[in-house]
Amino acid sequence: MADNEKDATVATTKIPITYVRPDNTAVITCPHCGRQKTLQALSFKGHKHKLKVKCGCDKVFTAHLEFRKKVRKKVNLRGKYVNHSQEDKAGNIVVRNISLSGLEFTSYDIQDFKLDDELTLTFTLHDEHLSEIKKGAVVRDIRPNSVGCEFDGSGNYGYDGPLGYFIMS
Repeated sequence: MADNEKDATVATTKIPITYVRPDNTAVITCPHCGRQKTLQALSFKGHKHKLKVKCGCDKVFTAHLEFRKKVRKKVNLRGKYVNHSQEDKAGNIVVRNISLSGLEFTSYDIQDFKLDDELTLTFTLHDEHLSEIKKGAVVRDIRPNSVGCEFDGSGNYGYDGPLGYFIMS
């Protein structure tokens, strides 16, 4: 491969996540040379989050724009739910990803959940203390294979405590 062909190839490293700021700007950093460029990200919200970027150094790479306000961690945690909106129906869940403000889970009972159902979720973290977490949550999103929930107590999501430490580790 000639040198100029190498320059046009897409970087095969892990796609870096660029968090979008509250003012809807994002600073994209070239993984090859470190150059940074600020762009308006509002036009990408709700649409394309992975962008193919060509830097001034002639390298091409992929940037992933993340509009979430909180860091989200992929997990595989077993737990239980109690659905207070449906006569305290209870069952098992597997938490697939988690942030300080909510989580996504799967369950054999997905078809039974409704938007705005109020739940109590209990699950154990894979940390050194096997910390048990019990959270109130509201169903915000239902997909064919998962349920998305927002934790009760909006705005009260500190990084202190076992859940915050676990997410950031």
